[in-house]
Amino acid sequence: MKASGRARQFADAAGKTPMRQVWIALILSLAGSAVVGGGLVLALDNIWWLVGGSAVSLVGGAIYLGRSIAEPEPLYGTLLAAIYVTLVIVVVFAGTIFAVFPDPLPGLDMGDSTFFFVSPLILLVSGVLGSVVGGRLGGGRSNSDE
Repeated sequence: MKASGRARQFADAAGKTPMRQVWIALILSLAGSAVVGGGLVLALDNIWWLVGGSAVSLVGGAIYLGRSIAEPEPLYGTLLAAIYVTLVIVVVFAGTIFAVFPDPLPGLDMGDSTFFFVSPLILLVSGVLGSVVGGRLGGGRSNSDE
């Protein structure tokens, strides 16, 4: 698959990942999650609202990512989601260890592990979907178009 002119601007001939755009998308996603997801958690006292707000924010960040490189590449959305989920896990564990977050988290029963299995899957789908949609909006073509 050949990269479009705009995508070539961000990735060199060796095919390196456009990390600058990935980091910008990550910052946009985290900021959106803090505002949307954090606001919902504070207002409704249920951790699942953080996942919903984070999913919406991650889709937005991934759309930026796909559009900025003009290529509907799911791998970039996956990379964005993996970094994002890793940061969220670190924050949740640190918050639990330092007793900033209550145990169990609001909206979860004691011993409920569904949240820790389902939420990363929701975020992964959000990252991939947003990246592909953004790449299409940016003028990129998928392999099936060639």
